Amino acid sequence: RSHVLRIIRELLEFHPKSKKTNIAEALKFLSNVMKKKAIVFLLSDFIADNYERTLKIVANKHDVTGIRIYDKREEEMPNLGMVQMEDEETGESILVNTASKKVRVNYGRFYNEKVQFFKESFNKSGAGTIDCRVDESYVKKLLGYFKRRS
Repeated sequence: RSHVLRIIRELLEFHPKSKKTNIAEALKFLSNVMKKKAIVFLLSDFIADNYERTLKIVANKHDVTGIRIYDKREEEMPNLGMVQMEDEETGESILVNTASKKVRVNYGRFYNEKVQFFKESFNKSGAGTIDCRVDESYVKKLLGYFKRRS
C-alpha cells in the first residue's frame, strides 16, 4: 500500500515537458519498454481520441487501469456570457458565448461523449477505470478500487 501511494505522489508531482496529450503514443511507448506483465495506471482527463486500439493491445498484456482526473466544473458550462477560453494544450484562445443555450448543450454533449468513450474503451479492453475529481481523496478512490477487485 505504501509503495502504491509513493508512486502516486511522484506522479502527482511530475511536471511534463509538453502539454500535448497523446495517449496512444504513451501506450505504444509502454508496450515497447515493458516486456514483462506490469500493473499500469494511466492518469488523464481522457479528452483525447484514437487510443482504443492501442489500449486494447496493451491491456491484453498488462493490468491497465485508467484514472480519469476531472473537475466537477468541467461537467457543465455555466452561463457567463462572452468568455475568453484557452486550449491548455495548444495555447489557442477563442471567445465563447456561454449565454447561448446551444453552445452549453453542445459542450455538455461533447463532454459526456468523451467520458463515455473513456469508459467504453477501457471496458472493451478489459481494463479498469477510476473517476477521480480533483477535490476528492485519490487515496480513498484507489483503496475502494482495489477492494472491489480483490
